[in-house]
Amino acid sequence: MDRIPEIRVEGSVPTIRPWDTAQLRRALEPLDHAGFAQEWLRRNDDYRHDYDMTVRHGGGDLDTLIAMARRWGADFPM
Repeated sequence: MDRIPEIRVEGSVPTIRPWDTAQLRRALEPLDHAGFAQEWLRRNDDYRHDYDMTVRHGGGDLDTLIAMARRWGADFPM
């Protein structure tokens, strides 16, 4: 799988330069919904901070991790 390029953020809206779109499309095509969401969330500074704090203070507790995922809308039915 291609490495997924970093997306530039201008204001609060991620931007993709025209010359990046084909590579990005190829990299994202094989992802399921959860994988696609994770690719966007991992670039969000607030999400990364929330994740770091949750792991640091939650000690890896499953219920705490599930609550954090739900806060970010990353709760997918199995």
